[in-house]
Amino acid sequence: MLSSSGWAEVPCAKCGTRVAGLAWNAFCSECQRERKRRANRLSMIISLSATALTAAYVSFRLPGSQISRMYAIVLLVATYIIIRRIATRVAMEFLPR
Repeated sequence: MLSSSGWAEVPCAKCGTRVAGLAWNAFCSECQRERKRRANRLSMIISLSATALTAAYVSFRLPGSQISRMYAIVLLVATYIIIRRIATRVAMEFLPR
């Protein structure tokens, strides 16, 4: 069935709701939002765990000087941000449909 815009209405891959302009085997906006929420929760857990492990390693290995502490803080922030982005992207790809 064609919509008023001329695009065929395609069912969502998860819930089956027909949406105009949706690609085949894609998710509607509600299912995409739910999937993103699940991926964000999982990536937060993974990134906090990785940051905690990095903090434990850095606290035992670095000397106690002021400059090394500053570098350690920058390292921890960068670790959290990078791992969070990578984990979110991987989770969006590999979460079950």
